[in-house]
Amino acid sequence: MRRMGVTVVARLVGVGWDPPGEVRDQVEFHWFHVPTGGSLLLCALSQCPVWYVGHFHGGRMRACEGAGCELCGCGVGRQIRYVVCCAEVTTGRVGVPEVGRAPGLQLRDRVQGNGGLRGAVFEVCRAARSKHSRLELVFVDEHPGSHLLSLEPLDLESVLRSTWEKAGG
Repeated sequence: MRRMGVTVVARLVGVGWDPPGEVRDQVEFHWFHVPTGGSLLLCALSQCPVWYVGHFHGGRMRACEGAGCELCGCGVGRQIRYVVCCAEVTTGRVGVPEVGRAPGLQLRDRVQGNGGLRGAVFEVCRAARSKHSRLELVFVDEHPGSHLLSLEPLDLESVLRSTWEKAGG
């Protein structure tokens, strides 16, 4: 069931150890983090990304509050961030990576003629050994497989709202 772009789970109580996927996705979504010296091979499940303006502060991205933003007032720089729902190609795990402007535009340019982002396969790696080094994308020309394309994308705006609520803003 959907209301104003948000999936509403009809049943929030059940028996057993395994809640349905739609319940898990709303409370336990996974943020993909590129390991230092490693990479992630991802298949986009979103048709298009969701962007937000944020500040990197206290070791994490925080949403800009707009007019009257305390972080803007302190001189903390703002940046555009893009989030996309993806599945890890090797495990099928569904989650969300976040990338900055340059990789986001690289994704846009790559998929512009394909009718959308969904099904694009790409590897995300770090440019250097630091966990704060920029992310780079390498596109893979392979079909992701029907098992990945059958997965439903997460509601990215709900994921962001929930993440910010848990982090206290």
